[in-house]
Amino acid sequence: MTTGESAGENTVGDVFSAGAEEFHRWSPVLWDPIGEATADVAAPAGGESVLDACCGAGASALPAARAVGPEGRVDAVDLAAGLLAIGERRAREAGLEHLRFHRHDVTSWPAPGAGYDVVQCALGVFFFPDMDRDSAALTRKLRPGGRFVVTVWEKGALGGWQSALVGAVETERPVPRPPQRDQLARIDSPDTLAAWLTDLGGDAPQVTRRRFDAPLSPDTAWTLATGSGTRRMLDGLAPDAVERVRAEFTARLTAGGVTDLDVRVLTGTARFPG
Repeated sequence: MTTGESAGENTVGDVFSAGAEEFHRWSPVLWDPIGEATADVAAPAGGESVLDACCGAGASALPAARAVGPEGRVDAVDLAAGLLAIGERRAREAGLEHLRFHRHDVTSWPAPGAGYDVVQCALGVFFFPDMDRDSAALTRKLRPGGRFVVTVWEKGALGGWQSALVGAVETERPVPRPPQRDQLARIDSPDTLAAWLTDLGGDAPQVTRRRFDAPLSPDTAWTLATGSGTRRMLDGLAPDAVERVRAEFTARLTAGGVTDLDVRVLTGTARFPG
């Protein structure tokens, strides 16, 4: 789920790697269901080759590998070493030897021979330095007629949790709007995501909506804050300031009655003629 490109003091890959264990605690109720939904839309068949871009801990790579079987191939690429280590462990435990994890900038990852049958990217494209340019680079890794599959947050998703966190951090210092928020805002509805896939060169794009709520407690809410891209908002704060942020965050969640994480995602897919 990370590109590893610079956007401040630390790279996105550094941020996700530092919070890898916290990130993985949310896998069963958040990242894995989103990954399953992504692979479900991608629908890789037995023997196909798949590039899982910004793979994180393997949430979408694992179901893709199960779908293609041992005759297929899945390359999972990310720059967050901590998440890749978790993904590799999960693949070994599942006996998925044809699923391989690689630490590499996915935009310059070399495609095999004729290209991949599927390139999928769950919750990653809006982290790219240039979403259009770098996503187009991914589509060029497809064989002619291959499928490009992208999952993004729908507009309004995670709203209560995110508002409480931003408000809490702002009691200590200003929080600049991250560039990924502006990129995501361009593709956070079914119509805009489909139009974007068309602009990239895709044929007959389709968008699937998924929604589910995940129970949220003050402790799990903080784990998500420190185990996702929002961890960057805490970079450079002194330990006592971080504790004040956590206390304020908890108070805001309680005052707002936020007891569930509003999870809404869109998965868009299109074929690229090559």
